[in-house]
Amino acid sequence: MAQSRSFAFGASGDGLLLTETVRRSMATHAEAALRQPSAERPDLEYAFVAGLYVAALVVPALVIALSRVFADAAVLYVGFLVAVTAVTAVAGRVISKTPGFAVRLGRHDVVWVLVVLPFGWFGGVFGADALHVHPPAIARPLAVFATVGGMLFGIVLVAMSRTRYADAILEGATEFAEWEARWPRRRRRVAGGVMICAFTASTVGFVAALGFGLEWGWRLYYALFIGIPLMNLLNPRTFRVTDAGLVVEHPVQRLFRPWSAFTAYELTADALVIQPAAWWRPAHRCDREDIEDVDAAVTVVDQWLPKRR
Repeated sequence: MAQSRSFAFGASGDGLLLTETVRRSMATHAEAALRQPSAERPDLEYAFVAGLYVAALVVPALVIALSRVFADAAVLYVGFLVAVTAVTAVAGRVISKTPGFAVRLGRHDVVWVLVVLPFGWFGGVFGADALHVHPPAIARPLAVFATVGGMLFGIVLVAMSRTRYADAILEGATEFAEWEARWPRRRRRVAGGVMICAFTASTVGFVAALGFGLEWGWRLYYALFIGIPLMNLLNPRTFRVTDAGLVVEHPVQRLFRPWSAFTAYELTADALVIQPAAWWRPAHRCDREDIEDVDAAVTVVDQWLPKRR
């Protein structure tokens, strides 16, 4: 993990003094860290979650195929359990034997495809209804299982992959500052309101579908997937400034970005904002009220990023 390092301030108190030699040393270390390979095989916990993710996507198809041969619910239930166990074991074992799998997966933003992919089941089954192509009755609950299970296991798998990638990159890195902050208050209120509405709608839909057999309930139930990501905006995050890049620690994952992934920082009335280079990535916004020493945090960030004018 990153090593801590303290700084001395100049007599004028204007900011942190870093010599050009130290800057070049930090840049060299960052480049070396980004090239650092990881040949370690995924641990059992990671392999197990990855196996469950594969099972969530594959098992519904196996059970639907089985339902064309056996109509008995007990047989299908046993087949479901056997398929989940077998697919999880086989996929987990294959992944556990693949060196560097988690690190390579966590390196790329495309890893979020793992969260989106399960929605193919939702689109396939409910899209078939719209086209008046009627799949087996068991396909609908299996589609819900695949979508919800695949999304949840996908989120966990993405978090674990990113955390393992960050750990590999930060091996031997030097840490210069750390602070904890939530999103600005106004954004938290908006996110909280939308999240409550989404969870309420999802609950109503679930009860309507299972309790009263109303088909539209399943569609309303999927409002759940709007509320879950918004929960992240309400939680505090820990920011760490290192010579390799910026580390953002969430309750369930550790995210690393090199300094080349950012363009500038900005200090507004309510937040310290770190702007990403990619237009589609959201900026990191830190509530100023949560930062214990805003001036010190700005001073350190200023050594790596220009101030936005």
